[in-house]
Amino acid sequence: MDQRQIPVLLQGLRSSRPQEAWAQFLEDYSGLILQVIRISERDPDHISDCFLFACEQLSRSGFRRICQFRPAGPATFATWLRAVVRRLVLDWRRRELGRYRIFQSIAKLSGFDQAVFRLLYEQRASPEESLLRLAPLFPGITRDRFLQSVEQIQHALTPRQRWLLNTRHSNTSALAARQSQDAISLLEQIPDSLPDPGSLAARQQELEALSRALSGLAERERLLIRLRFEQELTLEQVARLMKLSNAQSADRRIQDALRQLRRKMTE
Repeated sequence: MDQRQIPVLLQGLRSSRPQEAWAQFLEDYSGLILQVIRISERDPDHISDCFLFACEQLSRSGFRRICQFRPAGPATFATWLRAVVRRLVLDWRRRELGRYRIFQSIAKLSGFDQAVFRLLYEQRASPEESLLRLAPLFPGITRDRFLQSVEQIQHALTPRQRWLLNTRHSNTSALAARQSQDAISLLEQIPDSLPDPGSLAARQQELEALSRALSGLAERERLLIRLRFEQELTLEQVARLMKLSNAQSADRRIQDALRQLRRKMTE
């Protein structure tokens, strides 16, 4: 969503009938919310539960949290929303998994460095996967900046903290090997090669055809499909988020949307 459209969105959420504005918000920003959550969570069930919690908190009390954004402020809406969702993720972790405590030495580093630490050292993501998951949240990130962050983290970790990281997971040998690698070996793990042009072109055509078909659906049907298949929410969760009566109602609406999508793809 263009930054200039944010005041219109906020006005819609403050109106007596905010459902359309809320659906538009989810359509435009559910992907961003999910990206923030995946920095801290890897388990699919945890991700979907945390996503639902964040959305429910954002919609509480007449969308109070969202309406606190000031368009005239220094931050863009997307940047501001990322910060809000990060706090909600911590709230969810405290409620569901116990109080989340990061090492004090890591807490002194930047938000980017802390995100690298969670992905690379806690979730055991590969360097390549970590870069891919960080890119939407930190635009302009480079491999050199990523490797600088890894080096800073390695210097910040104490021997005891490394031992604690080892004991938290069963596969300690893989962790030890990863942590002992220097910046050059980490860089070598991140391939520069891309799929061949033919595969990229075919994939792009498929995505364009699907995008055209999706754009032909009503906004609510597009959102139902995204929540169910992109965000991987359960039918119960979709029903709660979309204010439907029950899971069966959500399933009927989704199946109807899929039939429309298939028809448009055929056309």
